[in-house]
Amino acid sequence: MALRGSIDLLSHRRIVGWAWESDAPDQPVPLLVAIERRVLGRCRADLFREDLAIEGFGLGRCGFALDLPAGLLSPRRGYAISVRREGDGAHLPGSPYVLEPAVRIVR
Repeated sequence: MALRGSIDLLSHRRIVGWAWESDAPDQPVPLLVAIERRVLGRCRADLFREDLAIEGFGLGRCGFALDLPAGLLSPRRGYAISVRREGDGAHLPGSPYVLEPAVRIVR
């Protein structure tokens, strides 16, 4: 299945983007967010986005947002975050995404 999508916001507390399958255009895509084998969370790309509906991505219900608990990711560290379709593990285009440290210590 052709998986399309992208990440619009990537931070140590929140990941926002969209995912869409051309072979099942009106079905929400179940996603798994991880760092290597450590699962950070799961979500479904089923939030309505008018911009995607206008562009013809199904009914436009292909947005997602995953809030991460405070302290799960250290703002002092960078990470390679993968966003994959659950089931077959296909990566969202561009995955893994690089999350740079938000805080730098200067000595």
